[in-house]
Amino acid sequence: GLNSPLTTDLVNYLIENGILGTGLNYPVVPKGDEEIRFQINADHTPYDIEYALTVLKDYKERN
Repeated sequence: GLNSPLTTDLVNYLIENGILGTGLNYPVVPKGDEEIRFQINADHTPYDIEYALTVLKDYKERN
């Protein structure tokens, strides 16, 4: 399938910061509806969630 450059860039940024996110691109989702999937489990702490949100905010501010 095709990969959105932005989705790929964000997934790479997350991985570089120790966060596993899976990019969903066409044909898994409709073109233009790319998304990132996170898997959260009971072992994640509030700090883990806050860290992931901070990394996402940092990415948004840079792009």
